[in-house]
Amino acid sequence: MNHREKITRRNALQVGFLGGLGLSLPGFLKLSAANEESGDKIKPKADSVLFLNLAGGVSHLDTLDRKPEAPVDTQGEFKSIQTNLPGHNVCEYLPKYAAMADQFTLLRGIGHSAGAHPQGQSWISTGNRPVPALIFPSLGSVISKEISSKPDLPGYVAIPKTEWNAGYMGDAYAPFKTNTVPRPGQPFQVRGISLPDGLTIEKVNQRQQLLKKLDRRFKADATESQLLEALDKFGSQAYNMITSKRARAAFDVEQESSKIRDSFTPDEFSQSVFLGCRLIEFGVPFVTVTYQGWDTHTENFAGHRRLLPALDTGITAGLEMLKQKGLLERTLVVIMGEFGRTPKINVNAGRDHYPRVNWCLMAGGGVKPGQFVGGTNQAGDAPDDKTNIKPDDIAATIYHTLGIDPLKEYYTNTGRPTMLVPHGRIMSELFA
Repeated sequence: MNHREKITRRNALQVGFLGGLGLSLPGFLKLSAANEESGDKIKPKADSVLFLNLAGGVSHLDTLDRKPEAPVDTQGEFKSIQTNLPGHNVCEYLPKYAAMADQFTLLRGIGHSAGAHPQGQSWISTGNRPVPALIFPSLGSVISKEISSKPDLPGYVAIPKTEWNAGYMGDAYAPFKTNTVPRPGQPFQVRGISLPDGLTIEKVNQRQQLLKKLDRRFKADATESQLLEALDKFGSQAYNMITSKRARAAFDVEQESSKIRDSFTPDEFSQSVFLGCRLIEFGVPFVTVTYQGWDTHTENFAGHRRLLPALDTGITAGLEMLKQKGLLERTLVVIMGEFGRTPKINVNAGRDHYPRVNWCLMAGGGVKPGQFVGGTNQAGDAPDDKTNIKPDDIAATIYHTLGIDPLKEYYTNTGRPTMLVPHGRIMSELFA
Protein backbone atom coordinates (compact mmCIF):
# COMPACT_ATOMS: atom_id res chain seq x y z
CA MET A 1 0.00 0.00 0.00
CA ASN A 2 1.42 3.44 -0.88
CA HIS A 3 0.58 6.76 0.69
CA ARG A 4 -1.72 7.74 -2.16
CA GLU A 5 -4.14 4.96 -1.40
CA LYS A 6 -7.12 5.87 0.75
CA ILE A 7 -6.22 5.43 4.40
CA THR A 8 -8.60 6.07 7.26
CA ARG A 9 -8.21 6.30 11.00
CA ARG A 10 -10.12 3.06 11.53
CA ASN A 11 -7.89 1.19 9.02
CA ALA A 12 -4.87 2.05 11.07
CA LEU A 13 -6.47 1.08 14.34
CA GLN A 14 -7.77 -2.22 12.92
CA VAL A 15 -4.54 -3.27 11.24
CA GLY A 16 -1.95 -1.44 13.33
CA PHE A 17 0.30 -0.56 10.43
CA LEU A 18 1.48 2.96 11.24
CA GLY A 19 4.97 1.80 12.14
CA GLY A 20 5.24 -0.26 8.98
CA LEU A 21 4.55 2.83 6.88
CA GLY A 22 7.06 4.88 8.81
CA LEU A 23 4.35 7.28 9.96
CA SER A 24 4.03 8.94 13.34
CA LEU A 25 0.51 9.43 14.69
CA PRO A 26 0.52 13.18 13.84
CA GLY A 27 1.77 12.35 10.35
CA PHE A 28 -0.94 9.75 9.87
CA LEU A 29 -3.70 12.10 11.03
CA LYS A 30 -2.49 14.71 8.54
CA LEU A 31 -2.52 12.14 5.73
CA SER A 32 -5.97 10.91 6.77
CA ALA A 33 -7.37 14.45 6.70
CA ALA A 34 -5.90 14.99 3.23
CA ASN A 35 -7.61 11.84 1.99
CA GLU A 36 -10.96 12.99 3.38
CA GLU A 37 -10.60 16.43 1.78
CA SER A 38 -9.70 14.96 -1.59
CA GLY A 39 -13.34 14.09 -2.27
CA ASP A 40 -12.69 10.36 -2.42
CA LYS A 41 -16.23 9.42 -1.47
CA ILE A 42 -18.54 6.56 -2.35
CA LYS A 43 -20.51 7.35 -5.48
CA PRO A 44 -24.18 6.59 -4.74
CA LYS A 45 -26.12 4.24 -6.97
CA ALA A 46 -29.45 5.27 -5.44
CA ASP A 47 -30.91 8.00 -3.24
CA SER A 48 -33.80 6.14 -1.60
CA VAL A 49 -34.72 2.78 -0.09
CA LEU A 50 -38.06 0.97 0.07
CA PHE A 51 -37.71 -1.77 2.69
CA LEU A 52 -40.60 -4.27 2.89
CA ASN A 53 -40.29 -5.99 6.26
CA LEU A 54 -42.00 -9.41 6.50
CA ALA A 55 -42.22 -9.32 10.28
CA GLY A 56 -42.54 -12.65 12.06
CA GLY A 57 -40.27 -14.59 9.74
CA VAL A 58 -41.53 -15.89 6.40
CA SER A 59 -40.89 -19.56 5.65
CA HIS A 60 -38.11 -19.79 3.06
CA LEU A 61 -39.14 -23.32 2.05
CA ASP A 62 -42.75 -22.34 1.40
CA THR A 63 -41.95 -19.29 -0.71
CA LEU A 64 -38.77 -18.60 -2.74
CA ASP A 65 -36.36 -21.35 -1.64
CA ARG A 66 -38.35 -24.43 -2.58
CA LYS A 67 -36.81 -27.90 -2.33
CA PRO A 68 -38.79 -30.17 -4.67
CA GLU A 69 -36.43 -33.08 -4.01
CA ALA A 70 -36.66 -32.84 -0.22
CA PRO A 71 -38.76 -35.28 1.85
CA VAL A 72 -42.51 -34.65 1.82
CA ASP A 73 -42.55 -33.58 5.46
CA THR A 74 -40.05 -30.84 4.58
CA GLN A 75 -41.74 -29.71 1.36
CA GLY A 76 -45.09 -29.18 3.06
CA GLU A 77 -48.46 -28.76 1.38
CA PHE A 78 -47.68 -26.32 -1.42
CA LYS A 79 -46.93 -27.09 -5.04
CA SER A 80 -44.08 -25.46 -6.91
CA ILE A 81 -44.36 -23.41 -10.08
CA GLN A 82 -41.60 -22.49 -12.51
CA THR A 83 -40.59 -18.83 -12.76
CA ASN A 84 -39.27 -17.12 -15.87
CA LEU A 85 -35.76 -17.90 -14.61
CA PRO A 86 -34.63 -21.45 -15.48
CA GLY A 87 -34.45 -23.70 -12.44
CA HIS A 88 -36.09 -21.19 -10.09
CA ASN A 89 -39.21 -22.74 -8.58
CA VAL A 90 -41.45 -20.87 -6.15
CA CYS A 91 -44.67 -21.44 -4.25
CA GLU A 92 -47.84 -21.77 -6.32
CA TYR A 93 -49.29 -18.71 -4.52
CA LEU A 94 -46.70 -16.40 -6.11
CA PRO A 95 -47.67 -16.45 -9.81
CA LYS A 96 -47.13 -12.71 -10.40
CA TYR A 97 -43.66 -12.88 -8.95
CA ALA A 98 -42.97 -16.02 -11.03
CA ALA A 99 -43.79 -14.08 -14.20
CA MET A 100 -41.29 -11.31 -13.41
CA ALA A 101 -38.67 -13.04 -11.22
CA ASP A 102 -36.01 -11.96 -13.70
CA GLN A 103 -36.50 -8.36 -12.54
CA PHE A 104 -35.36 -9.17 -9.00
CA THR A 105 -32.19 -10.59 -7.48
CA LEU A 106 -32.60 -13.31 -4.86
CA LEU A 107 -30.18 -13.72 -1.96
CA ARG A 108 -30.39 -17.12 -0.25
CA GLY A 109 -28.76 -18.74 2.73
CA ILE A 110 -28.61 -15.59 4.89
CA GLY A 111 -27.82 -16.66 8.44
CA HIS A 112 -27.41 -15.30 11.95
CA SER A 113 -27.78 -16.50 15.54
CA ALA A 114 -30.73 -14.47 16.88
CA GLY A 115 -33.68 -16.82 17.27
CA ALA A 116 -36.13 -14.37 18.90
CA HIS A 117 -38.16 -11.74 17.05
CA PRO A 118 -36.87 -8.55 18.78
CA GLN A 119 -33.24 -9.58 18.35
CA GLY A 120 -33.78 -10.76 14.77
CA GLN A 121 -35.53 -7.51 13.83
CA SER A 122 -32.80 -5.51 15.51
CA TRP A 123 -30.15 -7.35 13.50
CA ILE A 124 -31.76 -6.88 10.09
CA SER A 125 -32.70 -3.26 10.83
CA THR A 126 -29.22 -2.18 11.97
CA GLY A 127 -26.74 -4.65 10.49
CA ASN A 128 -25.35 -5.33 13.96
CA ARG A 129 -25.71 -8.29 16.28
CA PRO A 130 -27.77 -7.03 19.24
CA VAL A 131 -25.82 -6.38 22.44
CA PRO A 132 -27.17 -5.21 25.81
CA ALA A 133 -24.75 -2.30 26.16
CA LEU A 134 -25.66 -0.39 22.99
CA ILE A 135 -28.78 0.23 20.92
CA PHE A 136 -27.75 0.70 17.30
CA PRO A 137 -29.71 3.04 15.00
CA SER A 138 -31.89 1.47 12.34
CA LEU A 139 -31.15 1.93 8.65
CA GLY A 140 -33.81 4.60 8.24
CA SER A 141 -32.44 6.71 11.08
CA VAL A 142 -28.93 6.70 9.62
CA ILE A 143 -30.17 7.39 6.09
CA SER A 144 -32.43 10.25 7.23
CA LYS A 145 -29.41 11.84 8.93
CA GLU A 146 -26.99 11.27 6.06
CA ILE A 147 -29.28 12.14 3.13
CA SER A 148 -31.05 15.49 3.06
CA SER A 149 -34.79 15.31 2.52
CA LYS A 150 -37.36 17.97 1.70
CA PRO A 151 -38.12 20.19 4.72
CA ASP A 152 -41.85 19.48 4.45
CA LEU A 153 -41.49 15.68 4.48
CA PRO A 154 -39.87 13.26 6.95
CA GLY A 155 -36.66 11.54 5.98
CA TYR A 156 -37.88 8.24 7.42
CA VAL A 157 -41.48 7.01 7.14
CA ALA A 158 -42.87 3.75 8.56
CA ILE A 159 -46.12 2.37 7.15
CA PRO A 160 -48.17 1.81 9.22
CA LYS A 161 -45.73 1.49 12.15
CA THR A 162 -42.47 -0.16 13.15
CA GLU A 163 -40.48 -1.25 16.18
CA TRP A 164 -37.28 -0.02 14.54
CA ASN A 165 -35.79 2.95 16.37
CA ALA A 166 -33.06 5.58 16.23
CA GLY A 167 -30.85 3.99 18.90
CA TYR A 168 -27.91 6.10 19.95
CA MET A 169 -28.72 8.76 17.31
CA GLY A 170 -31.64 9.99 19.38
CA ASP A 171 -35.32 10.48 18.70
CA ALA A 172 -34.71 13.34 16.26
CA TYR A 173 -34.07 10.54 13.72
CA ALA A 174 -36.92 8.27 14.74
CA PRO A 175 -39.41 7.18 12.06
CA PHE A 176 -42.59 9.07 11.25
CA LYS A 177 -45.33 6.44 11.62
CA THR A 178 -48.51 6.77 9.58
CA ASN A 179 -50.37 4.42 11.99
CA THR A 180 -52.87 3.75 9.23
CA VAL A 181 -52.93 2.72 5.58
CA PRO A 182 -54.90 3.93 2.56
CA ARG A 183 -58.27 2.41 1.68
CA PRO A 184 -59.31 2.54 -1.96
CA GLY A 185 -61.93 5.21 -2.67
CA GLN A 186 -61.58 6.86 0.74
CA PRO A 187 -59.69 10.03 1.69
CA PHE A 188 -56.42 9.07 3.41
CA GLN A 189 -55.83 11.08 6.57
CA VAL A 190 -52.61 10.90 8.53
CA ARG A 191 -52.47 12.44 11.96
CA GLY A 192 -50.04 15.33 11.90
CA ILE A 193 -50.70 16.16 8.25
CA SER A 194 -54.46 16.32 7.74
CA LEU A 195 -56.19 19.33 9.31
CA PRO A 196 -59.07 18.48 11.67
CA ASP A 197 -62.47 20.11 11.05
CA GLY A 198 -62.42 23.79 11.99
CA LEU A 199 -58.64 24.14 11.95
CA THR A 200 -57.30 26.43 9.24
CA ILE A 201 -53.77 27.19 8.05
CA GLU A 202 -54.16 30.68 9.57
CA LYS A 203 -54.85 29.17 12.99
CA VAL A 204 -51.89 26.82 12.59
CA ASN A 205 -49.64 29.81 11.87
CA GLN A 206 -50.91 31.62 14.97
CA ARG A 207 -50.21 28.56 17.10
CA GLN A 208 -46.74 28.24 15.59
CA GLN A 209 -45.85 31.79 16.62
CA LEU A 210 -46.96 31.09 20.18
CA LEU A 211 -44.97 27.84 20.25
CA LYS A 212 -41.84 29.66 19.09
CA LYS A 213 -42.11 32.10 22.00
CA LEU A 214 -42.56 29.25 24.46
CA ASP A 215 -39.74 27.31 22.82
CA ARG A 216 -37.28 30.19 23.23
CA ARG A 217 -38.19 30.51 26.92
CA PHE A 218 -37.86 26.75 27.45
CA LYS A 219 -34.46 26.56 25.76
CA ALA A 220 -33.14 29.46 27.79
CA ASP A 221 -33.65 27.40 30.95
CA ALA A 222 -32.54 24.02 29.58
CA THR A 223 -29.32 22.38 28.57
CA GLU A 224 -28.55 20.81 25.21
CA SER A 225 -29.81 17.25 24.87
CA GLN A 226 -31.08 14.73 22.35
CA LEU A 227 -34.58 15.32 23.72
CA LEU A 228 -34.44 19.04 22.89
CA GLU A 229 -33.10 18.25 19.42
CA ALA A 230 -35.97 15.82 18.85
CA LEU A 231 -38.62 18.25 20.12
CA ASP A 232 -37.25 21.02 17.92
CA LYS A 233 -37.09 18.82 14.83
CA PHE A 234 -40.53 17.28 15.33
CA GLY A 235 -42.11 20.66 15.94
CA SER A 236 -40.64 22.16 12.79
CA GLN A 237 -41.47 19.09 10.76
CA ALA A 238 -45.08 18.98 11.94
CA TYR A 239 -45.57 22.63 11.05
CA ASN A 240 -43.94 22.24 7.64
CA MET A 241 -46.02 19.18 6.81
CA ILE A 242 -49.35 20.67 7.89
CA THR A 243 -48.80 23.90 5.96
CA SER A 244 -47.38 22.26 2.82
CA LYS A 245 -49.71 21.40 -0.04
CA ARG A 246 -46.94 19.25 -1.45
CA ALA A 247 -46.67 17.18 1.74
CA ARG A 248 -50.41 16.59 1.82
CA ALA A 249 -50.32 15.63 -1.86
CA ALA A 250 -47.54 13.10 -1.19
CA PHE A 251 -49.82 11.15 1.14
CA ASP A 252 -52.92 11.58 -1.05
CA VAL A 253 -52.87 8.35 -3.04
CA GLU A 254 -56.20 9.20 -4.67
CA GLN A 255 -54.32 11.66 -6.88
CA GLU A 256 -52.61 8.74 -8.65
CA SER A 257 -53.92 7.58 -12.01
CA SER A 258 -56.63 4.93 -11.94
CA LYS A 259 -54.31 2.58 -13.86
CA ILE A 260 -51.74 2.64 -11.05
CA ARG A 261 -54.35 2.57 -8.27
CA ASP A 262 -56.08 -0.43 -9.79
CA SER A 263 -52.85 -2.43 -10.03
CA PHE A 264 -52.81 -2.70 -6.22
CA THR A 265 -55.29 -4.94 -4.42
CA PRO A 266 -57.31 -3.41 -1.54
CA ASP A 267 -55.49 -5.33 1.23
CA GLU A 268 -53.37 -3.40 3.75
CA PHE A 269 -50.00 -4.60 2.48
CA SER A 270 -50.56 -3.71 -1.16
CA GLN A 271 -51.97 -0.33 -0.23
CA SER A 272 -49.00 0.28 2.07
CA VAL A 273 -46.57 -0.48 -0.76
CA PHE A 274 -48.60 1.84 -3.00
CA LEU A 275 -48.21 4.68 -0.48
CA GLY A 276 -44.54 3.85 0.01
CA CYS A 277 -43.82 4.17 -3.71
CA ARG A 278 -45.62 7.52 -3.81
CA LEU A 279 -43.57 8.84 -0.89
CA ILE A 280 -40.37 7.75 -2.65
CA GLU A 281 -41.52 9.75 -5.68
CA PHE A 282 -41.95 12.84 -3.50
CA GLY A 283 -38.42 12.53 -2.13
CA VAL A 284 -38.60 10.56 1.13
CA PRO A 285 -35.21 8.78 1.31
CA PHE A 286 -36.26 5.81 3.45
CA VAL A 287 -39.66 4.11 3.64
CA THR A 288 -40.35 0.87 5.44
CA VAL A 289 -43.55 -1.14 5.15
CA THR A 290 -44.17 -3.71 7.88
CA TYR A 291 -46.21 -6.78 6.90
CA GLN A 292 -47.08 -8.66 10.07
CA GLY A 293 -48.38 -12.20 10.53
CA TRP A 294 -45.56 -14.53 9.43
CA ASP A 295 -44.95 -16.09 12.86
CA THR A 296 -46.59 -19.36 11.89
CA HIS A 297 -45.84 -21.74 14.76
CA THR A 298 -49.33 -23.10 14.16
CA GLU A 299 -51.10 -23.60 10.84
CA ASN A 300 -48.10 -22.49 8.81
CA PHE A 301 -49.73 -23.37 5.50
CA ALA A 302 -53.07 -21.74 6.24
CA GLY A 303 -51.18 -18.63 7.33
CA HIS A 304 -49.07 -18.49 4.20
CA ARG A 305 -52.12 -19.08 2.00
CA ARG A 306 -53.67 -16.00 3.57
CA LEU A 307 -50.54 -13.83 3.39
CA LEU A 308 -48.92 -14.75 0.08
CA PRO A 309 -51.45 -13.33 -2.43
CA ALA A 310 -51.05 -9.81 -1.00
CA LEU A 311 -47.26 -10.21 -0.97
CA ASP A 312 -47.36 -11.37 -4.60
CA THR A 313 -49.37 -8.35 -5.73
CA GLY A 314 -47.66 -5.80 -3.51
CA ILE A 315 -44.07 -6.49 -4.55
CA THR A 316 -44.82 -6.81 -8.26
CA ALA A 317 -47.21 -3.83 -8.50
CA GLY A 318 -44.76 -1.74 -6.48
CA LEU A 319 -41.89 -2.61 -8.79
CA GLU A 320 -43.98 -1.77 -11.85
CA MET A 321 -45.06 1.57 -10.35
CA LEU A 322 -41.46 2.55 -9.66
CA LYS A 323 -40.47 1.51 -13.19
CA GLN A 324 -43.31 3.42 -14.84
CA LYS A 325 -42.36 6.58 -12.98
CA GLY A 326 -38.66 6.22 -13.77
CA LEU A 327 -37.81 5.76 -10.08
CA LEU A 328 -36.50 2.20 -9.95
CA GLU A 329 -32.90 2.92 -10.88
CA ARG A 330 -32.56 5.42 -8.04
CA THR A 331 -34.56 3.34 -5.53
CA LEU A 332 -33.20 0.23 -3.82
CA VAL A 333 -36.04 -2.18 -3.02
CA VAL A 334 -35.33 -4.67 -0.23
CA ILE A 335 -37.76 -7.42 0.85
CA MET A 336 -37.05 -9.75 3.77
CA GLY A 337 -38.02 -10.81 7.30
CA GLU A 338 -35.94 -11.43 10.39
CA PHE A 339 -35.36 -15.16 9.78
CA GLY A 340 -36.66 -18.27 8.00
CA ARG A 341 -38.59 -21.16 9.49
CA THR A 342 -37.68 -24.76 10.35
CA PRO A 343 -37.63 -27.46 7.70
CA LYS A 344 -39.28 -29.72 10.27
CA ILE A 345 -43.04 -29.26 10.53
CA ASN A 346 -44.17 -29.33 14.16
CA VAL A 347 -47.19 -31.10 15.70
CA ASN A 348 -49.33 -27.98 15.16
CA ALA A 349 -48.79 -28.05 11.38
CA GLY A 350 -46.48 -25.08 11.88
CA ARG A 351 -42.84 -24.16 11.41
CA ASP A 352 -40.71 -22.58 14.13
CA HIS A 353 -38.02 -19.85 14.14
CA TYR A 354 -34.95 -20.68 12.07
CA PRO A 355 -32.29 -17.95 11.91
CA ARG A 356 -29.79 -20.21 10.17
CA VAL A 357 -31.44 -19.73 6.77
CA ASN A 358 -33.28 -16.75 5.29
CA TRP A 359 -33.76 -15.02 1.96
CA CYS A 360 -33.82 -11.44 0.72
CA LEU A 361 -35.11 -9.97 -2.54
CA MET A 362 -33.54 -6.87 -4.03
CA ALA A 363 -34.31 -4.77 -7.06
CA GLY A 364 -33.42 -1.36 -8.45
CA GLY A 365 -30.65 0.85 -7.12
CA GLY A 366 -28.07 -0.48 -9.56
CA VAL A 367 -28.65 -4.12 -8.57
CA LYS A 368 -28.27 -6.41 -11.57
CA PRO A 369 -31.61 -8.26 -12.00
CA GLY A 370 -32.09 -11.97 -12.55
CA GLN A 371 -29.28 -13.11 -10.26
CA PHE A 372 -29.02 -15.71 -7.52
CA VAL A 373 -26.55 -14.81 -4.78
CA GLY A 374 -25.84 -17.48 -2.20
CA GLY A 375 -27.72 -20.72 -1.76
CA THR A 376 -28.86 -23.44 0.61
CA ASN A 377 -28.17 -27.15 0.77
CA GLN A 378 -30.50 -29.81 -0.62
CA ALA A 379 -32.39 -30.17 2.65
CA GLY A 380 -32.91 -26.41 3.00
CA ASP A 381 -31.62 -26.45 6.58
CA ALA A 382 -28.28 -24.67 6.09
CA PRO A 383 -26.40 -22.39 3.68
CA ASP A 384 -24.49 -24.27 1.03
CA ASP A 385 -20.71 -24.62 1.25
CA LYS A 386 -20.08 -21.43 -0.74
CA THR A 387 -22.46 -19.13 1.13
CA ASN A 388 -21.73 -16.89 4.09
CA ILE A 389 -24.17 -13.96 4.07
CA LYS A 390 -25.09 -12.10 7.27
CA PRO A 391 -27.53 -9.24 7.93
CA ASP A 392 -24.41 -7.13 8.46
CA ASP A 393 -23.53 -7.61 4.77
CA ILE A 394 -26.99 -6.54 3.63
CA ALA A 395 -26.91 -3.39 5.76
CA ALA A 396 -23.39 -2.51 4.60
CA THR A 397 -24.52 -2.96 0.99
CA ILE A 398 -27.59 -0.78 1.51
CA TYR A 399 -25.46 2.03 2.94
CA HIS A 400 -22.90 1.68 0.16
CA THR A 401 -25.65 1.86 -2.47
CA LEU A 402 -26.68 5.25 -1.08
CA GLY A 403 -23.10 6.52 -0.90
CA ILE A 404 -22.82 6.12 2.88
CA ASP A 405 -19.63 4.59 4.24
CA PRO A 406 -20.72 1.58 6.36
CA LEU A 407 -17.57 2.08 8.44
CA LYS A 408 -18.40 5.69 9.22
CA GLU A 409 -17.81 6.46 12.86
CA TYR A 410 -20.37 8.10 15.12
CA TYR A 411 -20.30 8.97 18.80
CA THR A 412 -22.98 7.86 21.23
CA ASN A 413 -24.38 10.35 23.75
CA THR A 414 -21.87 8.97 26.25
CA GLY A 415 -18.97 9.74 23.92
CA ARG A 416 -18.36 6.18 22.78
CA PRO A 417 -17.07 5.92 19.19
CA THR A 418 -18.80 3.27 17.10
CA MET A 419 -18.93 2.40 13.40
CA LEU A 420 -22.20 1.92 11.56
CA VAL A 421 -21.59 -1.67 10.42
CA PRO A 422 -18.11 -2.75 11.49
CA HIS A 423 -18.50 -6.38 10.45
CA GLY A 424 -20.40 -6.01 7.18
CA ARG A 425 -19.13 -6.84 3.69
CA ILE A 426 -20.24 -4.76 0.72
CA MET A 427 -21.73 -7.30 -1.70
CA SER A 428 -20.26 -5.92 -4.90
CA GLU A 429 -21.40 -9.00 -6.81
CA LEU A 430 -24.97 -7.67 -6.69
CA PHE A 431 -24.31 -4.77 -9.00
CA ALA A 432 -24.15 -4.60 -12.75
